[in-house]
Parts: sequence; structure tokens; C-alpha cells
Amino acid sequence: MFNLDQSFIVIGLLIALLELLLGGVAGFDLVLVGTILMLGGLIGGVFGSTYVTLGVSIVLGIAYLWFGRAFLRKKIVVITKHTNIDKLIGQKGLVVRSITPDTAGMVRLEDEDWRASSEEILFEKDKVKVESIEGVTLKVKKIK
Repeated sequence: MFNLDQSFIVIGLLIALLELLLGGVAGFDLVLVGTILMLGGLIGGVFGSTYVTLGVSIVLGIAYLWFGRAFLRKKIVVITKHTNIDKLIGQKGLVVRSITPDTAGMVRLEDEDWRASSEEILFEKDKVKVESIEGVTLKVKKIK
């Protein structure tokens, strides 16, 4: 059947494939852990030693945890930069052109008119609160 070297290679491949199937949700940690197991299995297979397989895998695993993981996180973490439009979320305004679930209308916030949509019917002079922003359209909800 499989010896330890071959098992490490197969398990490493399966772990790396799992990460790819998940779409990078784990931040590519599973790809690197899988690669560490595959390298340990390959190097151990070349030397024909279970101890080499375990030793290489443990050393590479610890090195990744101590050094590689922090480096990798810095490279792949996406930093969200807020723009001035984000300040509109949570603000209250007044409907100046009626809004239906099918048709966008207009909302006045401070002294500016904004395109707005809602899941409910809103009439002129209804007071609303900005819940979110999609593109250039404010998603609003009636204040009760």
C-alpha cells in the first residue's frame, strides 16, 4: 500500500486542491501546508527515510508559521480604502422624487440630491436613512 512518503504527497495534493476548490478562502494557507507535506514526502522518498520525511515537514512547517505566514498575509491582504461617499452611510435625508422597488428616485442629503432605491415604496417628503451604497445609487430605508 502507501508508505509514509507517498501518503504525505497524496495528502499534500488533496489539501492544496481543497484550497483551490474553496477559492482561496483560507488565504492560501492550505496550499502552502499541502506543498510542505509534498516536499517532505518527496525529499523523504529520495532518501528512503521516514525520519527525513517527518523532519523536513516539521522544519518547513515551523519555518512557515514563524516567518512565511506573516510575510504572506502582508502580500495578499486587501486593504479597503474608504472614500468620501462612505460618509453618506447612516445619514438621514428627504425623498424629493418618489421611489418604488422597480424605479429609482431622488433623495436630498444636506444640500445635494442623490439617486436612491429602496425595497419599499417611498413618497416625496418621506424621511429616509442611507443603509448602503451600490455603485452610484444609495440604498435607503424609511425612518418610522
